[in-house]
This record gives sequence, structure tokens and C-alpha cells, in this order.
Amino acid sequence: MNSDSISCVVPTLNSAETLATTLLSLKSQRDVKVEITVADSGSDDGTLEICRHFGVTTIYVEPGNMYRAINAGLAQSQSEWLAYLNSDDWLYPDSLARLIELGDAAEAEVVYGNCDYADWSGRFIYSFAAAKPDQLASLFRLKRMGFAQPAAIFRRSLYQRLGGFDESYRFKADADFFIRALNVGARFGSLAGPPVCCFRVHEQQLSIRRREMIEEEGRRIFGAPGMRLRASDWLTLAQWRWKNLPHYLIRVARASLLSRRLRLPRAIEDYGRR
Repeated sequence: MNSDSISCVVPTLNSAETLATTLLSLKSQRDVKVEITVADSGSDDGTLEICRHFGVTTIYVEPGNMYRAINAGLAQSQSEWLAYLNSDDWLYPDSLARLIELGDAAEAEVVYGNCDYADWSGRFIYSFAAAKPDQLASLFRLKRMGFAQPAAIFRRSLYQRLGGFDESYRFKADADFFIRALNVGARFGSLAGPPVCCFRVHEQQLSIRRREMIEEEGRRIFGAPGMRLRASDWLTLAQWRWKNLPHYLIRVARASLLSRRLRLPRAIEDYGRR
């Protein structure tokens, strides 16, 4: 298998509003061959037409579980490196080449980088600095994931050893997958420098619409044997939060600025009534 290639699955269900941006970001990757598979669960909004426009392979997967779609897509892949990307997120053009280069150099089985966050229209909101590999276990025990899923790639051999994503979960199988990877001693690598992806935040996300179900899955995953807290975990969390403090301050300042701008038209209207 060629380490300069990667297979990426994009699960979709009526994703026409954002899918073109996602596929364009994959098609625009530099210095790496990207095998793209869209695992669709019955879209009727133009999603498949967008796939045909980009010349992307599509498969049908019964709706009801995103991770079933991801597993089905990855089962048909041919590359040594694997990934999945949500249909409303995107990668920067040099991201996969940078991740693979580090993975090969460090002989890592999972590699991840930093992540940006944007609103529905793609406007930047804030950045997120990923934790170091030796901090991940502590953060998982504190029910926190130290890196963003779209910023990660993993080796086929590890994926096969773990049996893929656990389809008994509908919302947090990615956290379960990476916890199991840590538990079997997989080597993780963290890519420093500019973010590798952008995660789109919006009200239609499953994390917002299915919050109670997601919290229940989290209790199952983070409450498993071997996930008992240690005193040092809190220090790790503090260190990670300190690392993200500049990003948090920028986020707060930007939110305040946007709030003032949004109130401006109302202020002008009120002034005209005086």
C-alpha cells in the first residue's frame, strides 16, 4: 500500500448545502492522492448530483447510523491511511500531506492536528489547540477529547485491529475508537503548527439536536472499566486549558464584537424614533 495516499469517507444525508465545500477541500489536497467515497443514506436534495459533478464514488448505506456508513465506506478503501470527514467540515490544502509525513516519520498509528471552528456560512469563530499525545488519556478520563475528529487520520492496520467503529454507538463512536486505540498501545502523533481542518458549528448538528442521547453514550464510554480518574488528570486539564487560553480570549473578544455589531441596526432604529 502507498503511504502517500489516503482513503477518506464522507457520510451524507441531504448534505447538498455544504457538501461541495467538503469535497473541494479533499480534491484540492496537495502532494497526496485522496481516494474519496461518499457513503450516502438516501439523500433527495441534490447531494448525489454534487458527487457526480466532482466525480466521486458513492455507495448507499441504510440510514440510521453514521458509523455504519463510515465502516461501509472504509471497507472498500485501498490506502494505508484512513480518515472520515463530515459533510459540513473541510480540510486545508496541505493538511493530509502534513499529517501523513508526520505519521510516517514518527511511525504513528494515529496522527492529529489543530482545528479551526466556523459558523454556518464559513466565517471563522475560533481555533482549538490539540492536546499532546501523553495528555489524551487524562482528558478522556475527564470526558474530554483532546483533539477534533476531522483533524485526525489513522492507519488501516489499527482500524482493522480494533474492528472499525463500534456501531452500537450513534454519536460518539469516534471517542470510543480513539480510547480503544490508546488502550491497545497505539502510537499517537500530534502535528504542531497551523490548523489542518475547519469544523462548522450550526444548530442542525447532531451534537445539538440529540444532546441527551449523546450524553448517555458518553456515560457508557467514559464510565467503562479503566476510565477511573487520577489526581494528575486535573493538572493535565489545567495545562491544556492554559495552552488554549489565547484562543479562548480571541473567541470571547470576537463574540463581543459581533454582538455589538448585531445590535447596531436596532440602535440606529431606536435613535430615529427619538
